[in-house]
Amino acid sequence: MARPPKKRKVKHRPRFFEFGPYCNFYEHIRSINLSVDQLEAMRLADLEGYSQEEAAEVMHVSRQTFGRIVEQARKIVTDALVNGKRITITYDDYIEFIPREVKCIECGYEWVLADGIEDKDIVCPSCGKSEVIKRQRCGVYCQCPLRVNSKI
Repeated sequence: MARPPKKRKVKHRPRFFEFGPYCNFYEHIRSINLSVDQLEAMRLADLEGYSQEEAAEVMHVSRQTFGRIVEQARKIVTDALVNGKRITITYDDYIEFIPREVKCIECGYEWVLADGIEDKDIVCPSCGKSEVIKRQRCGVYCQCPLRVNSKI
């Protein structure tokens, strides 16, 4: 019997959950799943340029496990691009998001967000305003909005 997967730390919270070809017969296009940890592995290795050792440390997995995760992710994305499949981002039980540090623009209060709170529900515990920003981006090339509860 296989050992259950170790918790994998993920910093980037995806804002979009489906990617693929757009055409008139969109509902007939096959779909393929990409888990959040696979997306994080690709982000760290390919977008941020981390070595496998550095990225494995960030995700709290071994270098070999990181190598397998990123290899699977690249295969899934390549399959979708070459064969015209839709990619759906999925969450697994062994994913653990790294807590986000945020700051209120109005009063300057800083705190760490609890897991499970949706971005649209975030208000400052000090002044009650919803003008909240991330204290740190996901990485050097992060293009997520700095405002936590901004509209896309």
